[in-house]
Amino acid sequence: MFDVASARLVGVGHVAPDSGWAMPSHSHAYWEFVYFIRGSGKVDVPSATLSPQPFHLVVYPPGLPHAETANPADPEETVFMSIDVTGDPPAGAHLLLPDHNGELGWLLGRILVEQRSFGTTPLAHAYVTAFLHLVERLWGMGVPVRHDSIDTVLQHIHTNYASDISLESLANVACLSKTHLAHVFRSRVGTSPLRYLQHVRIEAAKRLLGTSSLPIREVAARVGFADPLYFSRAFRSATGVSPKACRRQSKSTT
Repeated sequence: MFDVASARLVGVGHVAPDSGWAMPSHSHAYWEFVYFIRGSGKVDVPSATLSPQPFHLVVYPPGLPHAETANPADPEETVFMSIDVTGDPPAGAHLLLPDHNGELGWLLGRILVEQRSFGTTPLAHAYVTAFLHLVERLWGMGVPVRHDSIDTVLQHIHTNYASDISLESLANVACLSKTHLAHVFRSRVGTSPLRYLQHVRIEAAKRLLGTSSLPIREVAARVGFADPLYFSRAFRSATGVSPKACRRQSKSTT
């Protein structure tokens, strides 16, 4: 598949959520990999339309035309990487791969941090090599993305985080008991459903604080916190700063 020994990291970057994101059909000279951290979107390739969601990896071989569109209600946050490497995907290879154990996302995160901090180092190359081997393993297993109960819960959280969500309501969405949902969700995502929900709400609040002049009380309500005092405590616990300080920092950097 890949001539891993010849692999060269061309670039890696991060894309923040943008409800208006749309990229017309284009192609690349190198292999491109796009990992969905959160949110969802649509990818059109000549043979299919893909619907990536959190913890999915989209693979673009060199020369493959593709168009990308964000889901306006739940725009994606992604890490992308370009690699100059020879090789071809195996016959019938899936261009949308799952990351059920979080390994792809972890490797891409390390590559991004290493390249930004120190450049394309031997350590970055080692991460790239491991990443390519993992993609080959997934292709060898012939396992496409499966939209299982946890995918359904993740999509529900990212789409409805401003609503009143409980563990019981998430269990109903997944058609699982609360105990079983908590177990399989932690195994897949690394944290509990409600802690993940709080993380999504805090991230949404950070975006609102940086892009609007809404009162803190209104920001809290818009991301699902009924009590603004609890929101402020939760925000400080998660970020290390108060909502007001976060807003000041955002304005100073822009």
